[in-house]
Amino acid sequence: MRKSEKELYFNKIDHVIDEVFSLLSETIDVNSIFLTNIAQGTNFIVKAFNRKTTLLQEGEQAPLNKSLCKLVIENDGEPLVIPSIAENQAAANHPGAERIKNGSYIGTPIYHSSDSVFGTLCAADTKPYGFSEYDVKLIKTLGLLLSQAIVLEEMMVRDLLTGLHNRAYLVGHFERNTEENQPYALLYVDLDRFKAVNDQYGHEAGDELLKKVASVFQEVAPPGSIVARIGGDEFVLLIPDSTEDLEEAKETASSILHELSDKPVRVQKWEFDISASVGITYAEPGKDLETLMNQADQAMYEAKNDGRNTLRFY
Repeated sequence: MRKSEKELYFNKIDHVIDEVFSLLSETIDVNSIFLTNIAQGTNFIVKAFNRKTTLLQEGEQAPLNKSLCKLVIENDGEPLVIPSIAENQAAANHPGAERIKNGSYIGTPIYHSSDSVFGTLCAADTKPYGFSEYDVKLIKTLGLLLSQAIVLEEMMVRDLLTGLHNRAYLVGHFERNTEENQPYALLYVDLDRFKAVNDQYGHEAGDELLKKVASVFQEVAPPGSIVARIGGDEFVLLIPDSTEDLEEAKETASSILHELSDKPVRVQKWEFDISASVGITYAEPGKDLETLMNQADQAMYEAKNDGRNTLRFY
């Protein structure tokens, strides 16, 4: 996820974050308060507040194993409390303590769900600080509050069945790319003869099949892509592609077709021969999302009319 994606994601719950920072800064008298997002081994500073010395800045990122946040997420779900770095064996020689040296640190994990760490909420200073029991209870409670806000926000932008993004997220992502003039291609994917699966084997089997198909899309999509389920057996992929010949998009679509049709997909006690039809268009400046989706949809129907299990360009 690019920096702008992280920032914009948190903008949706910015009012909650502001309240959390306000409460912490009024209660815990240390120099810095910060919120991080941990993904793919990287610790990203989403928001930072510094009283005097600028210890951290928003947008900074570093390997997780070089951050004290790693100790936070390894602390069995409880706040990590370090009144004095010099007196804490795990932190004293940790590369993440370099900026605060012999100072103080407190942090609590933030979750996507009960078992998936999203990031951390932390406070730190270059001087030792005696954190009270109330301080510890407060940061833990505020961490849980942020976790709930993040879970609710994710429910609004995720397809609950497949875990892919939904149409609402797709619209927001498109608007950001338009503002940033990010070149990309749009792939409209429709499974072939999927209705027959639901009719003959039931919706439970159909749902399981959709989950497996969704995982294929995620595996083959290039870095920086957005994969969304927009309804039924229809999916849209936004793929970074700076060339109007759409080479990256063509390779991705070809991979999707190959992965789906190469061998039967097993669901419960059945095996299904799956294929898809793919329509591709290039996001030229000035075109809105609805226009692009209609163009890719037209190309997808051309693929179906030409025998299915193929791709067509608009």
